[in-house]
Amino acid sequence: PTQPLQVPAQRETTPGPPATGGLIQDVAVWVGPPGVGGADAGLGLLLTAYDNQNSGLSTFGLDGQQLEQEQDGPTVSVAVRDGFRLGQATRSLAVTANSVVGLSAYVVDGFQTTNRVQRIGSGPFVANSTVFNTVALYRSPGTGRFFVFAGTATGSLQQFELSGEDGGLSSTLVRPAIDVGGPITGLVADEELGFVYVVQAGEAIWRYNAEPNGGTTRVSVASLTGANRNLSGTVNHLALYRAANAQGYLLAADTGSGTFAVLDRRTYAFLGSFLVVAGDGGVGAAESPRALAVTALPVGAEFPEGLFVAQDSINGGTDNLKLLRWDAVAAAFTPPLRVDTRPVTDDGGTDAGSDGGTDGGSDGGGG
Repeated sequence: PTQPLQVPAQRETTPGPPATGGLIQDVAVWVGPPGVGGADAGLGLLLTAYDNQNSGLSTFGLDGQQLEQEQDGPTVSVAVRDGFRLGQATRSLAVTANSVVGLSAYVVDGFQTTNRVQRIGSGPFVANSTVFNTVALYRSPGTGRFFVFAGTATGSLQQFELSGEDGGLSSTLVRPAIDVGGPITGLVADEELGFVYVVQAGEAIWRYNAEPNGGTTRVSVASLTGANRNLSGTVNHLALYRAANAQGYLLAADTGSGTFAVLDRRTYAFLGSFLVVAGDGGVGAAESPRALAVTALPVGAEFPEGLFVAQDSINGGTDNLKLLRWDAVAAAFTPPLRVDTRPVTDDGGTDAGSDGGTDGGSDGGGG
């Protein structure tokens, strides 16, 4: 394969306090609606999953400073999506996979000065009889129903419908568990096209139908084995860059090669990969990344044309996140990748506004 491109990091997060410890296993981006408070771009919040018993779901601002921490125990995946009906309100919903307690849900509101993330209910909505290690949220374009996909290290993919009609959160298993055939290390859902993408460790990135009646038929999107593969055998989380009319990119954290791979969202053509290298002001590179997140939306004053977030597993011994302008990533490619900052609506088009939350899915989340 051709040599990876190089894109410098612009900012980085402060490592979590040593007392909490743990490693970042996943990251998702929450984006507030543009124009609030006179700002031209939405407020941004980074949701990170730490796998330490004394930490859990932690939030960071775009300046890299840690804001809050939910001490929920070892958390290994996180996904966030707006537009979830909770009681009489429409809220941004985050779901985490915790290796001790199961799947938990939170309301996210980055405009608050405290309690930006609040748990829904007193415990998990799916108890840990099955140990899930990655999650993705999906809202059906046809029915508007909300779902969470959850994968396990034994290769089981499960889909639950989520409901918040009574102000709490309930879940219902809506299809038989799918046996992927090996450990699942990443998930992301494509709402416009109705797919869920699944990383089977060391084997392939698979595409499944995301609807509850979608069956078990799958398509190989990218091979992780064989001499002619474009990715290494060690791929972890996935993210989706959503442009208008179901254009955009499927991105993968290729831990084995230390890069981020970019595939065309529609054709799955491999467009190349890039390294996140050291930037100005002492911002370090992202090494051995296992998590990523991306949004096409404007996020804060520094990321007016979208944001890419890379997890750095090294960082002098305490891992952190690197933040990059999406347009800088796009410009590194020949021809350049798309830059489309218009919010994608639920019908796959665009409009000039947003109701907050992400631009339609996990950014990594879990994936």
